[in-house]
Amino acid sequence: MRGSKGLLIGVLLLPAAPVVAQEAADAAATGAEAPSPRLRLFGQNGVGVVLYTNTTCTRKFDEKIRASGSMGSAFGSMLGKVKNEALGIPETATTRSIGQRGMLLSKAYFREYPLQAGTPVVVEAGAGSPAGWRCDRLITAAFTPEDGKDYEAAFDVDFSDGVCTLKVNAVAADGRLSRVPVVPASADCAAPATAATEG
Repeated sequence: MRGSKGLLIGVLLLPAAPVVAQEAADAAATGAEAPSPRLRLFGQNGVGVVLYTNTTCTRKFDEKIRASGSMGSAFGSMLGKVKNEALGIPETATTRSIGQRGMLLSKAYFREYPLQAGTPVVVEAGAGSPAGWRCDRLITAAFTPEDGKDYEAAFDVDFSDGVCTLKVNAVAADGRLSRVPVVPASADCAAPATAATEG
């Protein structure tokens, strides 16, 4: 879909083979309980990212967490004083290159959140700037986290191609990323989305 500002926007939804974190494999081998899943979200001034818990839609949910786009985070990002908030998810190529995500008056940062295994979540993202770059609608990705796994969701605006994408990856213990199958958030909360589709 091409928006009013000429941006082509869509959700990149590609199935991938399951990724089993080393912690989960170790827990299974010893009979210990696997650690709870965790999710890393990226934000910066001009980008809004929201996490909805226990849902496959954005109308009914247990909790709405604004990871990026609040007045406080936008102000901190603009001044370059916003800090990362980590829970211990392994470093990835995305975190190592986080400085490249930043722009003038828009420092990039990340925040990590604990999730509940087996309970679906929705990540919603959008972008807009006084400079004129924006996505013409919000992009959503719903998935169900698994015990012992870490995840990373990154929203990107490619200025060369005018494409907005939201990618969800599983993070292995060594920091490698593998695509997680996701679906757009359901328009009807009573009827969850069941198949990955192109946005």
